[in-house]
Amino acid sequence: MILTSTGHIKTPLSVELVKAMLKFLASFHFMGLKTAWLMILAITFLGGCGKIIPDIPEIMITSQRAEEAEKLLNSDPQGPIPKPSIPQADLIAAPTEPPIKAEKITYGLQIIAPDTPASLKEEFLKVNDLSTMADRPLNSPLTLTRRMHSAVEQGRDLLKSLGYFEGQAKGQIEQKGEGYEITIELMPGPLYRLDPGKVYVVLEDTPETVFPRDPNAPNAPNAPHTIAPEPLSCPVDPCPANTLTQAGLIPGAPAKADDVLASVDRLAEIWQNGGYPKAKVTSSHYSIDTSERTLLAEITLWPGPYATMGPVEQQNAAGDIKDKFLNAYLNWQPGQSWDQSLSDRYRENLMQTGLFKSVEIAPSLLGTANDPVLITLEAAPRRTVSGSINFDSDFGPGIDVSWEHRSFTGRGDRLRIVAPIWRDLMQLGASYQQPFFLSRRQKLLLDLSVLKEKTDSYRLNSISAASGLERLFTRKIKVVFGASLEKGSLEEELAPRREYMVAGFPVTFEWSDADSILDAHKGLRISLLLSPYFGHYRSDFEVLKYRLDANFYHPLMGPDTLILALRGVVGAISGTGPQGLPASLRFYGGGGKSVRGYEYQSIGPKNLRGRPIGGAATNEVGLELRYRWSETMGVTAFIDGGMVYNNLDVSKLGQDLLWGGGLGFRYYSPIGPFRLDLATPLTPRPGDDPIQIYLSLGQSF
Repeated sequence: MILTSTGHIKTPLSVELVKAMLKFLASFHFMGLKTAWLMILAITFLGGCGKIIPDIPEIMITSQRAEEAEKLLNSDPQGPIPKPSIPQADLIAAPTEPPIKAEKITYGLQIIAPDTPASLKEEFLKVNDLSTMADRPLNSPLTLTRRMHSAVEQGRDLLKSLGYFEGQAKGQIEQKGEGYEITIELMPGPLYRLDPGKVYVVLEDTPETVFPRDPNAPNAPNAPHTIAPEPLSCPVDPCPANTLTQAGLIPGAPAKADDVLASVDRLAEIWQNGGYPKAKVTSSHYSIDTSERTLLAEITLWPGPYATMGPVEQQNAAGDIKDKFLNAYLNWQPGQSWDQSLSDRYRENLMQTGLFKSVEIAPSLLGTANDPVLITLEAAPRRTVSGSINFDSDFGPGIDVSWEHRSFTGRGDRLRIVAPIWRDLMQLGASYQQPFFLSRRQKLLLDLSVLKEKTDSYRLNSISAASGLERLFTRKIKVVFGASLEKGSLEEELAPRREYMVAGFPVTFEWSDADSILDAHKGLRISLLLSPYFGHYRSDFEVLKYRLDANFYHPLMGPDTLILALRGVVGAISGTGPQGLPASLRFYGGGGKSVRGYEYQSIGPKNLRGRPIGGAATNEVGLELRYRWSETMGVTAFIDGGMVYNNLDVSKLGQDLLWGGGLGFRYYSPIGPFRLDLATPLTPRPGDDPIQIYLSLGQSF
């Protein structure tokens, strides 16, 4: 046994004082060594013999020294007391403490590390106290010493996590003028690697039972068999995995802690996705072989009972939700082995309908070939009324009132009535959505709208009706087939009011693997609109309008701390010129969803009075760096560019772009980020305001 002192005595004790203390304690030898040791510390402290500095070990007392002290205390109290003697090998010199100063202490940090592994210095800067606590004030050199010792230990832990189990780290403090210079040296040593041939899974022997896959097997379903521990084999059928190699580890790869732990997590997921929803890792043991320089692991996994996935079965009444609606969302084949990933995705799809506050899914574990999936639902309110007061640089101040009724037929349908009223825009609209229309992958869309809009380009009064069929081909690919009819009157600058009518048949193709609609952190979203339009304005017209949008998101720091967001837009109208079309069909640029820093629809061709008239082609680009420093707050730096062209000329695309940029602030609410953007034109024109303000819900793209 080794006892380590918790402090060292700054002022040495005289020989006479030591003798006096030992004589006094010898008279109480029946108290034992432990009590004597505590009395020494108490007398030292209360008698002012020295200052005790905690947490810096100075003297190591071995069990041999303790036995010698015990004999000493048990000797004749009246006899001579020998002088205590501690060999030099048992003394560890305490670090020299610089004199304490009243002013705050500053320090620099130098890291000495080899080139391999390449990212060692960067990783160490992320985890050591000297770097992460550099902004915290220091008032004592002792605190700085402690912080250095902590950083040294963190360096050793980092090396082990990277597979350098013999790695060492040491630190040194030097006073440089008014501050200090700290040097940390990292010495990785040999790299340990994984030996998957010796990594195995042990199936724990439990009273739980496992059913075979084949319901016609002799011991199923009424004769389940128990699991017996058997390394390097799999005593159940079906067997999802029984080695960490099957969970993603590569033979001979560096024995990195993150990789090993991730593979252990994946091992449980593989079992949960392979028919065993209750599977879990119950214990793990890791050891290293210094001769072979390999990492060995023993993982104990309890698979639990085997389960299949059948139709859903409600465990409680959730309003008027019908089983037919719930079964329409199924993404598994009835009777297949339990797959937890499909269960989680099914739950997400139900939550996205907005019909439920919570959804819980569990296997029934009946042991049959087509076990029902148990689902517990908590219904959300079916009717909601909402309103808000808004301000937008594009439309001015306004109010927005809406009413919604969800699933009034029990099939997940939705009726919504909206009435946004702005200074320059008033609308009354109704929309209806019916999921699983004629097919579980289709949704019916209906819209009716009355609109009055006033812009610098035109005055518009219209009524429109539209219908659409949204078809989901895969989780990433969606197509919307539509038909629309719009009739109204249009008054343009320097032109009389004219009646118009337009019929369109738009088709939208969308491919997306982005992780969110309102606030994406990673992924790519591509949308292509193709729409033939037929109608009459100044004369009859037939045109084809198309627009391609692409958005890209990539995390630069953490999953959501610093995000790079890019966008690009290309659009054109072929057929007649833009002046032969109603102004509402033309392309415009500028505003919160376009090129920030310029007024709404102000970019592009203008008439004799300098009013924008729209164009037949457009292109836009945008870049954002989104930094989120807390759960609710963030900031964004952005730059946008774009131009609208009078005629369709591919050679002009990308030329004469107007650029705007600025800063934005984000408040991340449960329903999505609220954004405030302040933008300025970087290529200003006469009459452009120096600042534009944009407020809205959701990111700009």
